[in-house]
Amino acid sequence: MNPADIRKHLRQKRNALTPSKQSNNAEQAFIQFKKLLQSSVSFQTPQKIALYLAQDSELSTDKAIQFLWNETEHEVYLPVLETRDDWHMAFVRYTKQSEMQSNQFGIKEPYAPHSEHLSGEKMDWVFMPLVGFDRNGNRLGMGGGYYDRTFALKLETKANQTKLIGWAHQCQKTTEPLPKEPWDVPLDGVITELGFKTFN
Repeated sequence: MNPADIRKHLRQKRNALTPSKQSNNAEQAFIQFKKLLQSSVSFQTPQKIALYLAQDSELSTDKAIQFLWNETEHEVYLPVLETRDDWHMAFVRYTKQSEMQSNQFGIKEPYAPHSEHLSGEKMDWVFMPLVGFDRNGNRLGMGGGYYDRTFALKLETKANQTKLIGWAHQCQKTTEPLPKEPWDVPLDGVITELGFKTFN
């Protein structure tokens, strides 16, 4: 199947999950997230951690965000598309007091002046939405290319230490390798309701 057909098939699988299954998967993924924070040396110092607000049956990040706010000193960020003209996407600090606005896709973003927007390379960890992933860490997004263009530097240099972690239901894993383009940026790992897996 071509990427469009794979995307349609996987979105149908994700949308078929019952509300109860969605909620259970989110709870189990949150447990895996807490385990990662407790086991990784990186999180012993305050980190800039980007997540997203779930849409269209994506795995919810709400509990992870609340935990980071209430129980840690890490800073939470969300991606924003309304940013500088020369950037594809930026990240803005997200707090309980953030003023929110909707982007062109109707997704809520925290508002901040462009001078306060940060580039992807300024993030320590980015927990990313996706439509599908395979056993090699290849990611299939919605097709807009926002994450691939924002983190293209990771394809060119090892200097960029930002960790890109998929956040998804296990049913979004494909049995066959996903088609891969030269500009596709692979994941460093993925969290699902079944656990945290790293990729080489």
